Amino acid sequence: MPALKLLSVFALMMVLLWLRVPLAPVIFGSSCLLAILYHLTSTALLATFWQTLTDPSTIELELVLVLIMLFEGLLKKHGYLERMLAGLLNLLPNRRLLAATLPAFIGLMPSMGGAFFSAPLVAQATADTTLSPEEKSVINYYYRHIWEYCLPLYPSLLITSQVCELPLTKLIQALAPYGLLVALLGWPFLRRIPAEKNRPGNGSLPRIKEVLLNILPVLVIVLMVLLLQVRILIAVGLVLVVLLVRHRYTPRQFLHLFREAVQVKILVLVLGIFFFKQTILATGAVASLSYFLEALAVPEFIVFSIFGLLVGLITGTVSYSMGIIFPVVVAATGGQVSMPLAVFVFIAGFTGAMFTPMHLCLSLTVDFFHADLRQVLRMLVLPEAALIAVAATVYIIAV
Repeated sequence: MPALKLLSVFALMMVLLWLRVPLAPVIFGSSCLLAILYHLTSTALLATFWQTLTDPSTIELELVLVLIMLFEGLLKKHGYLERMLAGLLNLLPNRRLLAATLPAFIGLMPSMGGAFFSAPLVAQATADTTLSPEEKSVINYYYRHIWEYCLPLYPSLLITSQVCELPLTKLIQALAPYGLLVALLGWPFLRRIPAEKNRPGNGSLPRIKEVLLNILPVLVIVLMVLLLQVRILIAVGLVLVVLLVRHRYTPRQFLHLFREAVQVKILVLVLGIFFFKQTILATGAVASLSYFLEALAVPEFIVFSIFGLLVGLITGTVSYSMGIIFPVVVAATGGQVSMPLAVFVFIAGFTGAMFTPMHLCLSLTVDFFHADLRQVLRMLVLPEAALIAVAATVYIIAV
């Protein structure tokens, strides 16, 4: 069956990654294997790659990542991060709260690969702790995504609301408790950070001023994106230009910063992930999943949840997953998708997208911290399983 081909390719990807084969070759190789299995000609595959390479969304994301790398490099070079973290450590009552707050703060910006933005902040906040690279990766990745359940700036919520014809406000109200639940389920990760005794927060005006001055570049970007609806590319670019002018960078100094900060391997990795997704579209592989699951003799809501989970695993993008999942669910239910079903399927798709190396935030975080992907995935099993179990229980009670 066509669906089994897609599932077998994804299974092979997971096995190779489990064996510590580098992610980029695995993704590019899987794209080629998928093309072979679905009889996509070499010409069509090259056309797919060219389409990926020239796609505006691919180009924009690559540019955003380059700008973020330069932005991070400049902040690090001039001591912004160190001063900001020192100030936050004095303001916040403990380091555990700080480690969760930083990626959550950056998570207010609904940008793909946003965990790459918060990773250096988490690294600084946990630099003198005994946390492993895997534990730092999980904290950064996990708390980056708590807002996607309730922040209307995220496309996944808008897509779900529009496709299912459910009021966005009602949908957010139904999903918001899961954002809180996710934050609570992450507490065991934060507990691994050594507790600091007798260190009350210092909320004096000079301390607050120090934090605001050093966090201002990041804060301006977040506010531009949230309040002014400025594209992340433009927001980061404008703030970067201001900082370059402020620190009087010459072309030679900028070139040196570029060489130090920009990581080509990450840009190649992102291109590979987009190429894999485009190959899936070109082969029509995902569409075959719905027909495969319909043939299973199990309750309808379980079929929908499995479909959502698989689409999330394969695509690795929450908004993209919802755009595939809910048209199928709406068609299968005759256009009548209840709020409990929409919430449950949303959680299933979200869980799948969180638990896959196809998710840019996971891949970029693991790469940044030089962590073992296998251990990171193991650590995610319990909270993600608990989340979907709660969602299933709530759905069963509601119906």
